[in-house]
Amino acid sequence: MSTAACSLSSGLARRVSGLCPPCSLGLLAGPFTRGQPGWSNPVRCYRPEKKRQIRERTKENRKTAARKIYEIHGLESPYKIPPKEKIEDYHPLYLNRVTMDETHQHYHEQKTYIFNHLCRLEEGVDQALWLTKSKLMGEGQMPERLQELAARLEFPDMEERVLRSIRKCRQFDTPSKLIPVQRFSYRQNMDFIRLCQLMVGQYPALLHRAQTDGYYVAAAWHRGEDPIQIRGRSGLLVSSASPLERLASPEEVAQTVEHELPSFYPLAPTIDLLTRNIYKENHNCTGFFEGAPFPHAHTVFIHDAEDWCRVSMRHINAKGVMFAFANALARAKLKYGVDATFDLEEPIVTQSVVSTGVKFTFIQVQLNTLNLSSDDGVKNMVWLDEGNVLYDDHYPVVFRIFKRQGSRHTKPSYKKKMHNRDPDLGCRDLNMDVFRKFLACYVYGAD
Repeated sequence: MSTAACSLSSGLARRVSGLCPPCSLGLLAGPFTRGQPGWSNPVRCYRPEKKRQIRERTKENRKTAARKIYEIHGLESPYKIPPKEKIEDYHPLYLNRVTMDETHQHYHEQKTYIFNHLCRLEEGVDQALWLTKSKLMGEGQMPERLQELAARLEFPDMEERVLRSIRKCRQFDTPSKLIPVQRFSYRQNMDFIRLCQLMVGQYPALLHRAQTDGYYVAAAWHRGEDPIQIRGRSGLLVSSASPLERLASPEEVAQTVEHELPSFYPLAPTIDLLTRNIYKENHNCTGFFEGAPFPHAHTVFIHDAEDWCRVSMRHINAKGVMFAFANALARAKLKYGVDATFDLEEPIVTQSVVSTGVKFTFIQVQLNTLNLSSDDGVKNMVWLDEGNVLYDDHYPVVFRIFKRQGSRHTKPSYKKKMHNRDPDLGCRDLNMDVFRKFLACYVYGAD
């Protein structure tokens, strides 16, 4: 080794003599740079025991004189706040935090098929008809009784009031430039219900109605050997003090015996339902406690429970059939018992209105039988009136793309700017027959 190399190594050794051995060895080992495995950063810091002494000394310095006196004499400080008692914000009866294993009290070896507000029936209404053992009636129209009711219903300035309602829900409900579908569809249904209540002067029985938003319903039955349950919160329910009258005569009900249910072979009709091992057998709940003044389900409104941009209308229509059927079946199970398997002398009728704020589907369900396990015998009835467009909604908003120039550090970007809303939104090609059908569904039972 040369003289220059010896002097360099001796000088480097003297410079790192004050460091700990690992650091000195690391510096002498080679020309390591930051980020390499052999590099270590010599950081000066206090030992752990010294840090502990500093923290304790800081705590003592922050104490007041009164607190020090209380601690010296072993007295409890009068300013000490007692700990608050923790109160659970949920009822134990509706606790959902359960262990999904065999130790649960409601665990069953046989799985059940569950339909809730998140399920999508890919086969649409046909799949819902098989699950509920129902026959589609009316050839795409409402029952004749409701059609006649819709033709004669009228209140002053009806068209002008409907026009103002649509403008309010689509243009003036919020100062933001874009009103999402989930918002204006809900507002539209609520505002239409308010307009329907103007018929109280002609039909005083409308006073015996109540609205329940986010209600819970559950119904259980068997299709063959498969247990099926519907449970969840579908939307807004309008209930009444008295049940709805039947829509089909006994002769029409008897003719459903010859009807054959749709087949999905080789697919199973339960393919889109959830499967669970933990469930309550014969779990039926109407959503109302005993003694409720308006216990009978009248119409369920399904509006903003789904992302309308991703879900087809056939999924929503099937959901309307399933939840309307659940309301009727839960009422029948409560009235006749969970083990009843016979044909009903007095059918139970419920309704459902599915809407996006622009498109409306009107559904009526008549429960004729509780013998749902086999495909033979009397079938239930479903009327489905779909494809009702309230107004032209092809171009609700005008967009324009702007290019923003970038700097030397950023790239050019594009921005989508929205102009003011179309002033004619909700006013082009207004179809008043859609609102008349909505009005007939609400008034039915009070006429």
